[in-house]
Amino acid sequence: MRLGLLSPDSALIGQAEGDNAFTAADLGSDTASGYCAGDAHRIPAEDTARNFSFSAAASLRVQQSIKDSPSIAPLLRRSRTPAMLMIAACSSQVRQWETAVLADDPAIRRTQYMPGVGHHMWNGLDDNDRRAAATIMAFLQDQPAPLPNYPTRRDIPAFLRAHK
Repeated sequence: MRLGLLSPDSALIGQAEGDNAFTAADLGSDTASGYCAGDAHRIPAEDTARNFSFSAAASLRVQQSIKDSPSIAPLLRRSRTPAMLMIAACSSQVRQWETAVLADDPAIRRTQYMPGVGHHMWNGLDDNDRRAAATIMAFLQDQPAPLPNYPTRRDIPAFLRAHK
């Protein structure tokens, strides 16, 4: 771009320009989006102006590829590999995406709704790390789940209505 090889209408910006566009508040909100709101005062510092790196061009490309990509949910219907779906109570993911995967993947044997956990399940707060690890280990070892199998496919409409 500095050499003039890319035209200004390419929607690409340089790394330094992207870095300069972000402030400490932006970094904090990026980190905060992975936690439950009630934990705001306890969020560990992950991103700082010193260790944060951002590429606007890469971010735009990822966003566009997500928009352009078809859903993988229909492909999962053919899956036979046993799977577990973990849903964080305070996840930033859209519930319809998570439940679409649950509805379309017959290989999902267990769903674990993780109360009190944000999108960052391993976040060092309370016993969240231990609970996430115990949930995964129980599934891998074909042991009883530490949490109820919820939501099931039958529970999807009620789960969505409850706004969990």
